[in-house]
Amino acid sequence: MVRDFEKAASPLTVWVVNIPNENASVELSTHEPHEGKRCLRLHYHFIGTGKFQYLGVPNKVRIQAPVQKLRFWLKGDTSRCSYGVQVSDASGETHQYSRNTGQGGIVDFTGWKEVVIDLDSRHETWGGDKNGKIDYPITAITFGIGQPADKERLLPVESDLSFDSLSVDSEKGIDEILGCQISVASPDYCSDVKGNTPITLAAPCFKSVTVKCWKQGDGFGSDSTVATVVLDAKGNGSFTFPADTYPHGPITLRISGANGAAKDNCYLQLYNQGGVSWNEGMPKEPPPAVKGMSLVFADDFTRPLSISTTDPKATYYDHKPGGGDFSTLPFTGHDSPRNPFTRIDTYLRIRASEPAASAGLISSVKNDGSGIKASLPCYFECRFIGPNAIGTWPAFWLLTDWDHAKGHAGPCDELDIIEAYGGEGPHEPNAYDRYGITPHAWNQGETGKAAETRAQSEVHSPISMKKAGIPSTWYETLHTYGCKITETDTIYYCDNIEVGRHQTLAASRTHPFYFLIDLATGGGWPVDLSRYNGLADMYVDYVRVYGRTGAGR
Repeated sequence: MVRDFEKAASPLTVWVVNIPNENASVELSTHEPHEGKRCLRLHYHFIGTGKFQYLGVPNKVRIQAPVQKLRFWLKGDTSRCSYGVQVSDASGETHQYSRNTGQGGIVDFTGWKEVVIDLDSRHETWGGDKNGKIDYPITAITFGIGQPADKERLLPVESDLSFDSLSVDSEKGIDEILGCQISVASPDYCSDVKGNTPITLAAPCFKSVTVKCWKQGDGFGSDSTVATVVLDAKGNGSFTFPADTYPHGPITLRISGANGAAKDNCYLQLYNQGGVSWNEGMPKEPPPAVKGMSLVFADDFTRPLSISTTDPKATYYDHKPGGGDFSTLPFTGHDSPRNPFTRIDTYLRIRASEPAASAGLISSVKNDGSGIKASLPCYFECRFIGPNAIGTWPAFWLLTDWDHAKGHAGPCDELDIIEAYGGEGPHEPNAYDRYGITPHAWNQGETGKAAETRAQSEVHSPISMKKAGIPSTWYETLHTYGCKITETDTIYYCDNIEVGRHQTLAASRTHPFYFLIDLATGGGWPVDLSRYNGLADMYVDYVRVYGRTGAGR
């Protein structure tokens, strides 16, 4: 069984072609399921005019080993719609099995019918690596429904179809096919906790799991084992998390299991409303790297958020100036109903949400060029914790201000102080303790490309935090990431430890910098937040900017 549709493993969606979005919707329904208590119910409305209309109901999956057949149950409505499936593989290639290739069929029946798709049969493919083969893991299975027709005439129809019990046939065992995935039943992912908190989980194919969490203490603090949970025959277990003895604010519980070659880590993000205040807030002392500089700007998020798409008086702009937003979950405004920004105590929380279809970015400069900037010698730093979920992409980075006569097509240096890529497993970043530092010299011709290549070589990215003497990672606890730009050198820091440097780029020497902080998704990697109910959080503690005396807004 891959999906039993008893609960939503990821946000329920439907895409449509040649009809309005409102002409199709999906929900989990208790109306006459084939098995269990619920099924997936589609309401659709094809119209009798225009081009051929069709739709798809995607189901995110993670099928890791070869399978021969797909099976699902379809409750018909005698509409004579066509049906089939699309399989998305690890490379992004789509494999379509439809009536045109001898799979799928026509909904000329009522009641439940089992549909069997032979994945080894002839089928259509497009996109991805275009090799015509299914590259594992399979990441999505989409139910496809097409408009009925009477010879050349497209027919209108409005009705309901139901799907249930999506399963696969394979010679491999269930552990190899679906992997041994740990999931938390309660509390909710990305929720608040306080005091002794019961945590229940499921981890099929594991006999036990180990729970760890970073704990306050001298220096960097230390890792701690919260519990070793022995699971019952069905893989279920529970433990109590003593939240009051752990750091106040954002924390991550790492739940790990191993069974031979099968391994899995689940990262439970929580906000501890109680606990011990540890290294929270902006330090009273300036960082060591800013000797001879003055404070230009500081924000420790103790006041109401000042973020806006349109307000010129706001502190932050909520898109990349000049356009070019890059997240697969779109960057969304603070004033939007899908607002990704929340101030919790003295933290800025930026949430990536599949249910809300939103992610978040703040820029210290607005679209009109006004805002917070600093010219060299200057220093920028930010303290935050990011999520380690498939496709998450937290970052703190700098851009040089643009030449307003030339616009955004002019020379621009980009300094990625930290680009962190979430996700573990086959075809994932598997960053562990590493993150990227990446300098760019945009729109500067061959000279700029050569300087960029040299700088990237000098900085030796990705950075291993443990090799730098930092025992915890960017997703286990908060860290401070900094960058100092001088006339000769650009130097990168983590927790005031130098982790990389390169020769300062040309535009960096002539243009002021502004900063951006974001939680994006994608970055060239697949995105799947379904394990965490579609949510991932980044918490920012503070940001500071230093520069020449008199520099500023």
